[in-house]
Amino acid sequence: MASRKMVLGISLTLVAIAVLTAFFIYTQAGSSSKVPSGKFSEKPSGNVTVIVGLDPNYPPFTFVTSNGTVEGFDVDLMTYIGNYCGFTPVFKPWDWATIVTALINGDIDVIASGMTITAERSSKIAFSIPYYSYRLLVVTKASENRSLSELLETGSRIAVETGSDADRIVESWLNKGYKISKVPVESYPAVIDALVTNRADLAILDSAFLYPYLDSRPELRSALKIIGDLGVRAYGIATRPDDYWLRNCINRAIEKAMSSTVYSDLLSKWGLNQ
Repeated sequence: MASRKMVLGISLTLVAIAVLTAFFIYTQAGSSSKVPSGKFSEKPSGNVTVIVGLDPNYPPFTFVTSNGTVEGFDVDLMTYIGNYCGFTPVFKPWDWATIVTALINGDIDVIASGMTITAERSSKIAFSIPYYSYRLLVVTKASENRSLSELLETGSRIAVETGSDADRIVESWLNKGYKISKVPVESYPAVIDALVTNRADLAILDSAFLYPYLDSRPELRSALKIIGDLGVRAYGIATRPDDYWLRNCINRAIEKAMSSTVYSDLLSKWGLNQ
Protein backbone atom coordinates (compact mmCIF):
# COMPACT_ATOMS: atom_id res chain seq x y z
CA MET A 1 0.00 0.00 0.00
CA ALA A 2 1.18 3.55 -0.74
CA SER A 3 2.88 5.29 2.17
CA ARG A 4 0.66 7.04 4.65
CA LYS A 5 2.52 10.29 4.30
CA MET A 6 2.05 10.33 0.53
CA VAL A 7 -1.66 9.57 0.65
CA LEU A 8 -2.44 11.61 3.71
CA GLY A 9 -0.27 14.51 2.67
CA ILE A 10 -2.93 17.06 3.50
CA SER A 11 -1.51 20.56 3.32
CA LEU A 12 -2.55 23.18 5.81
CA THR A 13 -4.36 24.92 2.97
CA LEU A 14 -6.46 21.86 2.15
CA VAL A 15 -7.32 21.28 5.78
CA ALA A 16 -8.33 24.92 6.11
CA ILE A 17 -10.54 24.63 3.03
CA ALA A 18 -12.17 21.49 4.38
CA VAL A 19 -12.82 23.05 7.75
CA LEU A 20 -14.15 26.31 6.32
CA THR A 21 -16.39 24.46 3.86
CA ALA A 22 -17.73 22.22 6.59
CA PHE A 23 -18.30 25.20 8.87
CA PHE A 24 -20.26 26.95 6.09
CA ILE A 25 -22.48 23.89 5.71
CA TYR A 26 -22.92 23.80 9.48
CA THR A 27 -24.04 27.44 9.63
CA GLN A 28 -26.42 26.93 6.72
CA ALA A 29 -28.19 23.93 8.31
CA GLY A 30 -31.90 24.24 7.76
CA SER A 31 -34.77 23.39 10.04
CA SER A 32 -37.22 20.55 9.49
CA SER A 33 -40.88 20.37 10.41
CA LYS A 34 -40.27 16.80 11.55
CA VAL A 35 -37.76 17.83 14.21
CA PRO A 36 -38.99 17.84 17.83
CA SER A 37 -38.98 21.49 18.86
CA GLY A 38 -36.20 22.57 21.16
CA LYS A 39 -35.63 19.76 23.66
CA PHE A 40 -32.23 21.35 24.28
CA SER A 41 -32.84 24.86 22.95
CA GLU A 42 -32.01 26.02 26.48
CA LYS A 43 -30.11 24.22 29.21
CA PRO A 44 -32.53 22.02 31.17
CA SER A 45 -32.62 22.30 34.93
CA GLY A 46 -31.50 19.47 37.18
CA ASN A 47 -29.66 16.37 36.02
CA VAL A 48 -29.37 16.29 32.23
CA THR A 49 -28.98 13.12 30.17
CA VAL A 50 -28.03 13.28 26.49
CA ILE A 51 -28.47 10.13 24.41
CA VAL A 52 -25.54 9.74 22.03
CA GLY A 53 -26.21 7.64 18.93
CA LEU A 54 -23.22 5.87 17.42
CA ASP A 55 -22.03 3.26 14.95
CA PRO A 56 -21.18 0.13 16.98
CA ASN A 57 -18.42 -0.93 14.56
CA TYR A 58 -16.42 2.11 13.49
CA PRO A 59 -13.04 1.84 15.22
CA PRO A 60 -11.24 3.83 16.47
CA PHE A 61 -14.05 6.39 16.74
CA THR A 62 -16.85 4.24 18.17
CA PHE A 63 -17.09 0.50 18.74
CA VAL A 64 -18.52 -2.04 21.15
CA THR A 65 -15.98 -4.29 22.86
CA SER A 66 -16.36 -8.02 23.45
CA ASN A 67 -17.63 -7.34 26.99
CA GLY A 68 -20.30 -4.94 25.71
CA THR A 69 -18.74 -1.60 26.64
CA VAL A 70 -18.65 1.29 24.19
CA GLU A 71 -15.24 2.82 23.48
CA GLY A 72 -13.45 5.07 21.01
CA PHE A 73 -12.24 8.57 20.25
CA ASP A 74 -15.77 9.98 19.95
CA VAL A 75 -16.83 8.30 23.19
CA ASP A 76 -13.96 9.97 25.03
CA LEU A 77 -14.65 13.30 23.33
CA MET A 78 -18.36 13.19 24.22
CA THR A 79 -17.48 12.28 27.81
CA TYR A 80 -15.27 15.38 27.95
CA ILE A 81 -18.01 17.49 26.36
CA GLY A 82 -20.55 16.16 28.87
CA ASN A 83 -18.29 17.13 31.77
CA TYR A 84 -17.79 20.59 30.28
CA CYS A 85 -21.48 21.20 29.56
CA GLY A 86 -22.87 19.53 32.66
CA PHE A 87 -24.74 16.58 31.15
CA THR A 88 -24.37 12.82 31.34
CA PRO A 89 -23.90 11.14 27.94
CA VAL A 90 -25.63 7.78 27.48
CA PHE A 91 -24.15 5.92 24.51
CA LYS A 92 -26.59 4.06 22.29
CA PRO A 93 -25.41 1.94 19.34
CA TRP A 94 -27.62 2.42 16.30
CA ASP A 95 -27.93 1.17 12.72
CA TRP A 96 -26.03 3.72 10.63
CA ALA A 97 -28.54 3.51 7.80
CA THR A 98 -31.30 4.93 10.04
CA ILE A 99 -29.33 6.98 12.56
CA VAL A 100 -30.25 10.38 11.07
CA THR A 101 -33.94 9.45 11.24
CA ALA A 102 -33.43 8.40 14.86
CA LEU A 103 -32.03 11.85 15.66
CA ILE A 104 -34.88 13.63 13.87
CA ASN A 105 -37.49 11.50 15.65
CA GLY A 106 -35.94 12.06 19.08
CA ASP A 107 -34.80 8.47 19.71
CA ILE A 108 -31.31 9.90 20.25
CA ASP A 109 -30.12 13.45 21.00
CA VAL A 110 -26.83 13.66 19.11
CA ILE A 111 -24.77 11.61 16.67
CA ALA A 112 -21.10 11.39 17.59
CA SER A 113 -19.53 8.67 15.49
CA GLY A 114 -17.34 10.01 12.71
CA MET A 115 -20.25 11.53 10.79
CA THR A 116 -19.19 13.50 7.72
CA ILE A 117 -20.63 16.99 7.40
CA THR A 118 -22.52 17.21 4.09
CA ALA A 119 -25.00 19.63 2.58
CA GLU A 120 -27.56 16.84 2.19
CA ARG A 121 -27.43 15.93 5.88
CA SER A 122 -27.38 19.60 6.89
CA SER A 123 -30.77 20.10 5.25
CA LYS A 124 -32.24 17.87 7.97
CA ILE A 125 -29.91 18.14 10.97
CA ALA A 126 -27.34 20.62 12.29
CA PHE A 127 -23.65 20.01 12.88
CA SER A 128 -21.12 21.25 15.37
CA ILE A 129 -17.92 22.85 14.20
CA PRO A 130 -15.67 20.25 12.52
CA TYR A 131 -13.46 18.28 14.88
CA TYR A 132 -11.56 15.94 12.54
CA SER A 133 -10.50 16.09 8.87
CA TYR A 134 -9.69 13.06 6.73
CA ARG A 135 -9.41 11.89 3.12
CA LEU A 136 -11.95 9.69 1.37
CA LEU A 137 -10.05 6.90 -0.38
CA VAL A 138 -10.83 4.29 -3.03
CA VAL A 139 -9.18 0.96 -2.22
CA THR A 140 -8.74 -2.23 -4.21
CA LYS A 141 -6.76 -5.45 -4.01
CA ALA A 142 -3.01 -5.19 -4.47
CA SER A 143 -3.19 -7.62 -7.38
CA GLU A 144 -5.52 -5.34 -9.38
CA ASN A 145 -3.79 -3.85 -12.45
CA ARG A 146 -6.60 -1.72 -13.87
CA SER A 147 -6.90 2.02 -13.20
CA LEU A 148 -9.84 3.51 -11.32
CA SER A 149 -11.32 4.90 -14.54
CA GLU A 150 -11.08 1.46 -16.15
CA LEU A 151 -12.70 -0.19 -13.15
CA LEU A 152 -15.59 2.27 -13.22
CA GLU A 153 -16.33 1.31 -16.82
CA THR A 154 -16.08 -2.47 -16.55
CA GLY A 155 -18.85 -3.58 -14.19
CA SER A 156 -16.91 -3.28 -10.94
CA ARG A 157 -18.59 -4.01 -7.63
CA ILE A 158 -18.05 -1.27 -5.02
CA ALA A 159 -18.46 -2.02 -1.31
CA VAL A 160 -19.81 0.79 0.90
CA GLU A 161 -21.36 1.13 4.32
CA THR A 162 -25.09 1.77 3.95
CA GLY A 163 -25.94 5.39 4.77
CA SER A 164 -22.34 6.62 4.55
CA ASP A 165 -20.93 9.42 2.42
CA ALA A 166 -19.38 6.69 0.26
CA ASP A 167 -22.86 5.24 -0.31
CA ARG A 168 -24.04 8.63 -1.61
CA ILE A 169 -21.03 8.93 -3.91
CA VAL A 170 -21.61 5.53 -5.50
CA GLU A 171 -25.25 6.45 -6.05
CA SER A 172 -24.08 9.60 -7.85
CA TRP A 173 -21.75 7.52 -10.03
CA LEU A 174 -24.61 5.18 -10.91
CA ASN A 175 -26.75 8.18 -11.85
CA LYS A 176 -23.95 9.37 -14.13
CA GLY A 177 -24.05 6.06 -15.99
CA TYR A 178 -20.90 4.37 -14.72
CA LYS A 179 -20.96 0.60 -15.29
CA ILE A 180 -20.72 -0.39 -11.64
CA SER A 181 -22.80 -2.09 -8.99
CA LYS A 182 -23.07 -1.27 -5.29
CA VAL A 183 -22.34 -3.79 -2.55
CA PRO A 184 -24.01 -2.34 0.57
CA VAL A 185 -22.81 -3.66 3.94
CA GLU A 186 -23.44 -2.78 7.57
CA SER A 187 -20.04 -1.44 8.69
CA TYR A 188 -16.61 -0.29 7.53
CA PRO A 189 -14.90 -3.52 8.67
CA ALA A 190 -17.50 -5.36 6.57
CA VAL A 191 -16.52 -3.17 3.60
CA ILE A 192 -12.93 -4.41 3.84
CA ASP A 193 -14.13 -7.98 4.31
CA ALA A 194 -16.19 -7.74 1.12
CA LEU A 195 -13.07 -6.62 -0.73
CA VAL A 196 -10.66 -9.25 0.57
CA THR A 197 -13.18 -12.09 0.15
CA ASN A 198 -13.74 -11.10 -3.49
CA ARG A 199 -17.34 -9.98 -3.06
CA ALA A 200 -16.28 -6.52 -4.23
CA ASP A 201 -13.65 -5.09 -6.57
CA LEU A 202 -13.42 -1.66 -4.96
CA ALA A 203 -14.13 -0.11 -1.58
CA ILE A 204 -14.55 3.51 -0.50
CA LEU A 205 -13.22 4.20 3.00
CA ASP A 206 -12.34 7.10 5.28
CA SER A 207 -8.61 7.39 5.92
CA ALA A 208 -9.54 8.04 9.55
CA PHE A 209 -10.77 4.44 9.72
CA LEU A 210 -8.51 2.75 7.19
CA TYR A 211 -5.06 3.49 8.59
CA PRO A 212 -5.72 2.67 12.28
CA TYR A 213 -7.58 -0.46 11.14
CA LEU A 214 -4.61 -1.63 9.04
CA ASP A 215 -2.23 -0.81 11.90
CA SER A 216 -4.12 -3.35 14.00
CA ARG A 217 -4.19 -5.90 11.14
CA PRO A 218 -0.83 -5.65 9.35
CA GLU A 219 -1.54 -8.80 7.33
CA LEU A 220 -4.06 -6.77 5.32
CA ARG A 221 -1.68 -3.96 4.40
CA SER A 222 0.12 -5.90 1.66
CA ALA A 223 -3.18 -7.24 0.32
CA LEU A 224 -4.69 -3.80 -0.42
CA LYS A 225 -3.74 -0.64 -2.25
CA ILE A 226 -5.16 2.85 -2.66
CA ILE A 227 -6.26 3.56 -6.21
CA GLY A 228 -8.11 6.86 -5.81
CA ASP A 229 -8.41 9.90 -3.56
CA LEU A 230 -11.79 11.66 -3.45
CA GLY A 231 -10.58 14.60 -1.38
CA VAL A 232 -10.78 16.06 2.11
CA ARG A 233 -13.86 15.79 4.32
CA ALA A 234 -14.60 16.63 7.95
CA TYR A 235 -16.50 15.07 10.85
CA GLY A 236 -18.93 16.95 13.05
CA ILE A 237 -21.28 16.12 15.93
CA ALA A 238 -24.89 16.15 14.74
CA THR A 239 -27.81 17.67 16.65
CA ARG A 240 -31.37 18.66 15.89
CA PRO A 241 -31.49 22.21 14.45
CA ASP A 242 -33.57 23.64 17.33
CA ASP A 243 -31.24 22.36 20.06
CA TYR A 244 -29.28 25.61 20.21
CA TRP A 245 -27.93 25.35 23.76
CA LEU A 246 -26.67 21.82 23.25
CA ARG A 247 -24.95 22.55 19.93
CA ASN A 248 -23.39 25.81 21.16
CA CYS A 249 -22.05 24.12 24.29
CA ILE A 250 -20.65 21.25 22.20
CA ASN A 251 -18.88 23.83 20.03
CA ARG A 252 -17.37 25.59 23.02
CA ALA A 253 -16.20 22.27 24.46
CA ILE A 254 -14.60 21.21 21.17
CA GLU A 255 -12.79 24.55 20.92
CA LYS A 256 -11.56 24.22 24.51
CA ALA A 257 -10.35 20.65 23.93
CA MET A 258 -8.52 21.66 20.75
CA SER A 259 -6.82 24.60 22.46
CA SER A 260 -5.48 22.34 25.22
CA THR A 261 -3.69 19.00 25.37
CA VAL A 262 -7.01 17.16 25.68
CA TYR A 263 -7.50 16.87 21.93
CA SER A 264 -3.93 15.90 21.09
CA ASP A 265 -3.92 13.35 23.92
CA LEU A 266 -7.06 11.73 22.49
CA LEU A 267 -5.52 11.64 19.01
CA SER A 268 -2.46 9.89 20.42
CA LYS A 269 -4.53 7.45 22.48
CA TRP A 270 -6.51 6.29 19.44
CA GLY A 271 -3.69 6.39 16.87
CA LEU A 272 -5.16 9.30 14.90
CA ASN A 273 -2.27 11.76 14.94
CA GLN A 274 0.00 9.93 12.50
